[in-house]
Amino acid sequence: MGMKGRILAVVAGAAIVASIAVAAASGAHRLDPGITSTSIKIGGTFPLTGPASLYKTIPAAEKAYFDYVNDHGGVNGRKIDFTILDDAYDPSKTVPLAQQLVTSDKVFAVYGSLGTAPGLATWGYLNQQKVPQVQLATGDSYWGFSYKKYPWTTGWQPDYPGEAKAYGKYIVANMPNAKIGVLFQNDAYGKNYYAGLRVGLGAKKSNIVDAESYDVTNPSLTQQILALKSKGADTFVVFATPTPTITALVTAAKVGWTPSATLINNVSANRLFLLAAAASGANVDGVISTSYVASSTTQSSLPGVKLAGSIIAQYAPSLQSSFAKGDGNIMYGFGSAWTLVYALQHAGKTPTRAGLLKALHSLNTSANPFVYPGIKLQTSAKDNFPIEQEMMIKWAGGATGDWAPFGNLLTNVR
Repeated sequence: MGMKGRILAVVAGAAIVASIAVAAASGAHRLDPGITSTSIKIGGTFPLTGPASLYKTIPAAEKAYFDYVNDHGGVNGRKIDFTILDDAYDPSKTVPLAQQLVTSDKVFAVYGSLGTAPGLATWGYLNQQKVPQVQLATGDSYWGFSYKKYPWTTGWQPDYPGEAKAYGKYIVANMPNAKIGVLFQNDAYGKNYYAGLRVGLGAKKSNIVDAESYDVTNPSLTQQILALKSKGADTFVVFATPTPTITALVTAAKVGWTPSATLINNVSANRLFLLAAAASGANVDGVISTSYVASSTTQSSLPGVKLAGSIIAQYAPSLQSSFAKGDGNIMYGFGSAWTLVYALQHAGKTPTRAGLLKALHSLNTSANPFVYPGIKLQTSAKDNFPIEQEMMIKWAGGATGDWAPFGNLLTNVR
């Protein structure tokens, strides 16, 4: 090779090295999808319509909190852009909507999506795409126990089997001779609750005289309630979403079944739902459940409740009436949204998807103002259950009543 050729080769080599260096520098500053210098784009799927539409105040409250945060500097200067999509609690609709959030909307994370079946229908895809599926609005234990296989998925609330175990233990301690009749949703959500109850009952699980399931699309529960009554059940345990829970309580009264004790799961232990059931003739006095969020009615003096009220007044006035009546889903939305903001604040000055997951897997705070006093959010590399505490609550006051806490804060609920 002549002198000219050697010079050209050196120049070409230098150009290649320079090109690689530029590419490397560009890659080093490349932002994860959904992140810009001024915004963080997230999105989730929720039942704004359909059989679980009573949950629709959850994303409304979350958006209100994000709007409040955005007006107070955002997260390290970035504003949260929250896309809310309606899947009507139908997993067949959730799947294409989750794909839309990833491929079209290009979100940084899928946040807060509601429902066990919708979550199970999409976690394989989202984990394969390495898109954070965080703070699913469902307490099934899958999200906690499957963190190794599905590392991009997290829950938020206490898990359902753990909650059901608490009900089982309560029955054993206070009603050891109870004849238990169970109503549960015929899917993973209801079956996990039912399994947890049997574990909590231990040797007393034989006290279950009947367990009736229902399909989420079936508006009538008369057949199931009559079956439980005919088997002689005197203790009614309901593992259902809000509308079926209300229907079950009302139907029991209509067919003349008056169990000596009724327990409902916390996802339906909303003051508005019990008031609706009572207004339709249900006997709600003494109904037992659990809670892990602050009450906007019985704990109105708490700083978190006052803050939630001021945020609603400015950013979501349509929620004011429900908030004043004790819609626990609103406090749930605020508590969940606060947790996401907290995690984003700890995910790095320029957040990454991996950084968000790391922050959610290393929670250690009692500062969330919207959860029940004394509850701590705590996770680790081996513990993917953010909230493991709950408070037992009991309804008193009939058609104008409210929930009252009793006993001590339950711990290690899972």
